[in-house]
Amino acid sequence: MNKILEVNQTDLLVFLVANLINLILVVIFLARPFGWTRVEHVSGWISITLVVPLLSAVILNIRAGREWWTIVLPVFMILFLMVELGLDYIYQVSFRSTWLLWPYLLLFYFSQWMLIGYSFLIGNLHGAITLMTYFLCMGATIYSYSRVGHGRD
Repeated sequence: MNKILEVNQTDLLVFLVANLINLILVVIFLARPFGWTRVEHVSGWISITLVVPLLSAVILNIRAGREWWTIVLPVFMILFLMVELGLDYIYQVSFRSTWLLWPYLLLFYFSQWMLIGYSFLIGNLHGAITLMTYFLCMGATIYSYSRVGHGRD
């Protein structure tokens, strides 16, 4: 059978979430320079809801006794999404012009790289696709930053 079709369903879920997050971030970063705050806000909430399937995947992988990487790698994005929820949506902290921006960005990029790694561990095609959506996200980030800086602050 074709290797691509043999991917574990839980791995496929993580792969899909990784790419959805990247594509939603593209929408967020493109909305920001145009002042489409409603689009940015709703897209942010949608991205945060993706913590549910990621957490489910981690729990399923733990219960199945799968390899360590199937458990550890998605945890960083779960952590980032929880930080995002707290800072931008619950407490509405203006942190992007403070020292908190750097740990936030470090967690953001590290969590993305962990999901890219997860995707490559599934298969080269999955990794390449996730890497492509990551680079789309980076392009949108550069565009947004060149227009409005870090955003909401």
